[in-house]
Amino acid sequence: MVMVGHPVVEGVGGIRGFVNAYVFQDESGCYLIDATFSKTAKPIRMAFERAGVPIDTVGQLLLTHQHMDHVRGASELHRRATGAKISCHPADAPYIDGRIRAQVPFLLRPFVRVPPVPIDRTIGGGDTVGPLRVVHVPGHTAGELAFYHPARKLLFSGDAVCESKGRLVLPAPRAASDLAQAVASLRVLRELEVETLLPGHGLPVTRDVAGRIDELIARAPREYLGA
Repeated sequence: MVMVGHPVVEGVGGIRGFVNAYVFQDESGCYLIDATFSKTAKPIRMAFERAGVPIDTVGQLLLTHQHMDHVRGASELHRRATGAKISCHPADAPYIDGRIRAQVPFLLRPFVRVPPVPIDRTIGGGDTVGPLRVVHVPGHTAGELAFYHPARKLLFSGDAVCESKGRLVLPAPRAASDLAQAVASLRVLRELEVETLLPGHGLPVTRDVAGRIDELIARAPREYLGA
């Protein structure tokens, strides 16, 4: 199996940038988690080209949430990876498929367009996509999802938890739809047995994931909620 992106662990390649996308491959198929900020999905297209793997190998495009830095390339990927099924949470689907205007920061609205893309399947906590279990972790958005591989103990965490300078963090509080809920959702992630954390922003974490989540849970009320 040819690795697409920067190798992280067996079967997982990272496509790094301001926002990370991940390619997960096993015998069940090829899964792409998030679509990057690029309208043309250039970082993803280039990763597949460098690996010599056709982009239409992607069978599932899983969107962790509706923010533009994670979904803007989805329309282009839909055009190129014609067999890929696109999934997200129903709470975020209207922003992604165009029924509700995509959430773009006010100052960027004259310059940035987020093309809508059809959603093939809406998914929620407890659902599965191939070997990945869907975990609903609302707060950053109402429909924030993480994707967990129980056998491999992999967690694609989207923006439910990110990494910065060796610590786990939450994204900027101003970007959260419900910051208190985002803090509460950390305990949902802590219930999972995770050996490799693959965040939407920052570097993968492969050591002491549980301890780092505990440390974030302990300081989050004070740091993010002023409690």
